[in-house]
Amino acid sequence: MLNILQKTYPNALSIHIQHKNIAYPRIVIKNNLSMYVRVPLHFSHTRLLDFVMNNHLWIESTLYKLKNNRINLQTCLENHNNQILIFGKWYKLHQIHTLSPQALNLSPNTLDSIPKTSSLQARLKALLFAYISIKVDSQAMLMGLEYRSVKITQALSRFGSCSGKNRLCFSFMLIFAKQTLIDYVIIHELAHIVHKNHSKAFWNLVIQYCPDAKILRENLRQEARIYPALLQYLKELE
Repeated sequence: MLNILQKTYPNALSIHIQHKNIAYPRIVIKNNLSMYVRVPLHFSHTRLLDFVMNNHLWIESTLYKLKNNRINLQTCLENHNNQILIFGKWYKLHQIHTLSPQALNLSPNTLDSIPKTSSLQARLKALLFAYISIKVDSQAMLMGLEYRSVKITQALSRFGSCSGKNRLCFSFMLIFAKQTLIDYVIIHELAHIVHKNHSKAFWNLVIQYCPDAKILRENLRQEARIYPALLQYLKELE
């Protein structure tokens, strides 16, 4: 069975079949191209193969996308001598570990509450939170809006969200984005406090406070193609 799957999906770095105490089968493909087929106990080989084949197109497209992400990442890293992208600028690895808040126009004491032994991601998350929380405060005041809270999440499918109770969430992937692009996302999510949709009225409000919103949105979409791969690279540095 494993040999069949390995021949069918050569783009998978490794394939693992796991029988677990679960009700329904599922397939998990990780950023490092490892593929996990998790099925209920007593699931026969025939049913397992049928399940995989029924999801063949999704598996192929996901592996292709993730493989391209890694290729794009490798190209980017080679072009920038293994530097990493922080707030739209490329930094050498040794610079990231000593990156000061002042260099990012943040308060010098931004990282005071973060232990020196904390992971690189924890320190970068603190920097991103500091930048976003300050910007959200000032932009909300300018727009005459009130919000409940700000949180940095590990979301991969969206850069921001606004809950029904006006809690704002922003993806950690924004650490790679230029500050102008982050500012657009902030205005976008604040506008959802007024309009919980993407209606014409919503976009009019966004454009009122961010005239270049459509251009910035497209720029973010283009630049974000390598963000998942950069995130994986950060994890591999830990």
